[in-house]
Amino acid sequence: MLFDAHAHIGGQTENALIATASTSEFQALREYRYRALGSISGGDEHDEEKLRVAAESGCHIGEIGLDRRYGDMERQKDIFRNALIIAREYDRLAVIHTVREYGSTLDIIRKAGVRKFMMHGFSGSYETALEVLRMGGMISLSPSAVRLKSFPRLLTLPFLIETDLPAGDEQRQVLSEWTGKLSTLTGSDLSERNTDMLMEIL
Repeated sequence: MLFDAHAHIGGQTENALIATASTSEFQALREYRYRALGSISGGDEHDEEKLRVAAESGCHIGEIGLDRRYGDMERQKDIFRNALIIAREYDRLAVIHTVREYGSTLDIIRKAGVRKFMMHGFSGSYETALEVLRMGGMISLSPSAVRLKSFPRLLTLPFLIETDLPAGDEQRQVLSEWTGKLSTLTGSDLSERNTDMLMEIL
């Protein structure tokens, strides 16, 4: 079965890492085997204690990060730093959401001493992707990555495959088509690579 590196709460699945943008989804998230609880500005709740409880119970941390569209960057940075500390303390994967803030995001990750992280829905440059990999992180590509100028060069790097959709029939169909397209473009069968790369850290 194909594995989705980043999906959201929807139908039941054991073949996706299910992540949230708000800690309000904590209870619903418990139904999934591979899960990450997060909080980014724009979400309807941020509860740091829930993040800690989730990490203690084996949950990864994410989506967390910075998004220029939501404003109040200082508050976003505080939330992000504290969430990274929890991910580091419990040795959990940090699932990072970033929109037009890659420089600040990577700087905060560096200072937090986190090396187990994934930049989900990567939309940065080839050079930024190289820096992520140098720091020990991973990039994950959703179907929207085809619009990036850097897309052809990103395909030459190690990457994960995601849909960023609610788990269910549409998500599975998109994952199959997207994996097939990426396999054709790279000339490699990527159907198992996604699973193998993620299983090393989940």
